[in-house]
Amino acid sequence: MSIKEFELFHGAVLTKLVRADKPLTLRMIETRSGDQWSTYRINDELRLLIKHSIKGGARKRESAIAWQFVFSPDQMQQLAESDTWCSLVCASSDARDDEMEVCLLDPAQISQLLDVSSMGQQALTVKRIEGKSLRVFSAKCEELVIARNRLEKWAVPGS
Repeated sequence: MSIKEFELFHGAVLTKLVRADKPLTLRMIETRSGDQWSTYRINDELRLLIKHSIKGGARKRESAIAWQFVFSPDQMQQLAESDTWCSLVCASSDARDDEMEVCLLDPAQISQLLDVSSMGQQALTVKRIEGKSLRVFSAKCEELVIARNRLEKWAVPGS
């Protein structure tokens, strides 16, 4: 059986979550019949939307790489829920690439970056600068700084 692209990149996030020392319950939520599944319910406490962007479409300037993430109207509706977090997998087509990152955003940061009351398509960009925290920006927000190890240090509610 072949592995779908989203399964591969979701696995990067889910592996980091389940490797923690604390127990965790995880359920996939079907976002729309026939659509790519992208949201998970964790510990019956919160939702986690996972998106990925592949480096082939990333812009590399000097020591910085940027990935763009476009959110569909359905995903915007999911993000409007107050308990939804977002994990952005800044990926590469080469699984051995050490420039890949995972950027974890909490509901407040999502609201800073995107107009969750608008159900139109929106985008944000994650920038990786060598030796620094991740930078996230959008048309609505100039820049948020997110620790590169935030997912690993995340105290998941209910754990």
